[in-house]
Amino acid sequence: MTDIAIRATHLSKCYHIYSTPHDRLKQFMAPRLQRMVGMQPKQYFHEFWALNDVSFEIKKGETVGIIGRNGSGKSTLLQLLCGTLTPTNGQVEINGRVAALLELGSGFNPEFTGRENVYMNAAVLGLSHAEVQERFDDIAAFADIGEFIEQPVKTYSSGMFVRLAFAVNILSNPDIMIVDEALAVGDMNFQAKCMTALTRIQERGATVLFVSHDVGALKSLCSRGIYLDHGQLKKIGTAADVAEQYVRVMREEMNVDNALPTKTIANEPNTAQTSDSAELIDSSDFKVSRDFEKRVASFRYGDGGAKITYVELLDEHSMPTNYVDFNQTVLVKIYFEALFDGQVTCNYYVGDDKKNLILGSDCMLAGLPLITVVSGGRYVVTYKTRLPLQEGHHSIQAQITVPLIPNMSATFLDVVDDAVVFNVARRPNNRIWTKAFVDNECQVMSC
Repeated sequence: MTDIAIRATHLSKCYHIYSTPHDRLKQFMAPRLQRMVGMQPKQYFHEFWALNDVSFEIKKGETVGIIGRNGSGKSTLLQLLCGTLTPTNGQVEINGRVAALLELGSGFNPEFTGRENVYMNAAVLGLSHAEVQERFDDIAAFADIGEFIEQPVKTYSSGMFVRLAFAVNILSNPDIMIVDEALAVGDMNFQAKCMTALTRIQERGATVLFVSHDVGALKSLCSRGIYLDHGQLKKIGTAADVAEQYVRVMREEMNVDNALPTKTIANEPNTAQTSDSAELIDSSDFKVSRDFEKRVASFRYGDGGAKITYVELLDEHSMPTNYVDFNQTVLVKIYFEALFDGQVTCNYYVGDDKKNLILGSDCMLAGLPLITVVSGGRYVVTYKTRLPLQEGHHSIQAQITVPLIPNMSATFLDVVDDAVVFNVARRPNNRIWTKAFVDNECQVMSC
């Protein structure tokens, strides 16, 4: 028995795009006539490759998220995997019973009632009439659409469509669950219910493949991720790595769209780069480290208007540390050089082992104004905080940004992932089961 649930091999899908309806008719007739008279056939369309030479394998029991901008080929890929589209090139291998929620209302007959559509969809998924009868109450309860279950689905709202479709798919106990962005139309409570249901079928050993723009969902739910862009596979790997690559590309494009007038001076000589020492250089309280620069080189990006030269995590006595106790007070110290005149904010974020950001701050959240910098100036920013975190490995991301719209968007001058990697000890006496813990007040009354 193979342990592969889904295998895509050199998968491609090409569409013919016609400028006018006349060109479609010409393409149907003219090439045949041209070949008959010995002419080279002319092409009256241009090709659009929605997916181009994509290959990957997904093992049974894995949860894999697909991420990418709109139009990157995500939905096309899912339709090829489900068999609702035929590939132009390549092959798809599926091992197991598939339940797919691809788009709003797909597989529903608008004239049938919700009850009738449940039986019809469940039959398509391979369930017998008796099995559907046994599960119908659970399906209706999960969908939670009340008396509308007996009404024609053409009277349903978009949210009701999705609730019923997802309930049928998730409670059919599939071997492989494939979900497109249709869940985005559900309300907050339903989305939470869906995430719980997906977690349950993960625990049961089912394979889950879903499309999402939610980087947090990708990191928390998935073991691996697939990043598509313009129909091509840009990256496949751990969910955290794929999510960070996607965020990085989006931020770099945002920088291009919102380029600062001073961007050109980012190429000025940098003392951090010209230092010939591999050790830490500590001069007048400013630190530069070539070792640090080498270590984070592949994890940094930005517009170049500033450069982080060193980041350190210190204990209460200002001693460097990479092992902290639960809820310990620490200092996060960021050293950076400015390469233009203007205003910036220096930020830090603490992420868990899956790169989910748990806590952090910027200057404004800490109650300070933006930092006014001058080209060639050196600055040290120190945050004092506590780390009430679950035990395990964590890392610090450091940023120098220029806010465009406060608390909404920014130009990223320098972003360093994994600037500091550290470990948090287990909370003594009472272990915590959440990513973070803050003190609570609790009251018990007997009534």
